[in-house]
Amino acid sequence: MKLAFLSLLFVLTTAHTQNDIGSIELVISETATDEGVIQLLIFDQEKGWPESLDGAWKMETIPIKNGVARNTITDVPAGNYAITVFHDHDEDGKIRKNKVGYPLDNFGFSNNPSLIFGVPSFNKCSQKVLAGQKTIFEIELK
Repeated sequence: MKLAFLSLLFVLTTAHTQNDIGSIELVISETATDEGVIQLLIFDQEKGWPESLDGAWKMETIPIKNGVARNTITDVPAGNYAITVFHDHDEDGKIRKNKVGYPLDNFGFSNNPSLIFGVPSFNKCSQKVLAGQKTIFEIELK
């Protein structure tokens, strides 16, 4: 009896969780070449934005084909997400920067914000992922 109750509780909990899940479709374009990969960090909070590995909800590496990197991430809890990406030509997982800290590798942010005033905020780059829906993040590299 106890086992049956725990099984039912597990099923109900899992069913509820499934209702709170969406997905993210990533489309990163404007790559200069198909060499290397696209590295990205997905954030579900402002803390750590835009480059802290510890603050990121998820880290992904995506291959490039015909100047575009595509991937779909499933099982994404509903909420706000912002993404930062860069073209990792040598596939070492690190973005190259000049002496003043400006990226030498092509990079971008979700919502493709203007970079005139520096690094855009999490709120400016975030999009809402809704339960049961696919949210498309199209990012153009700079």
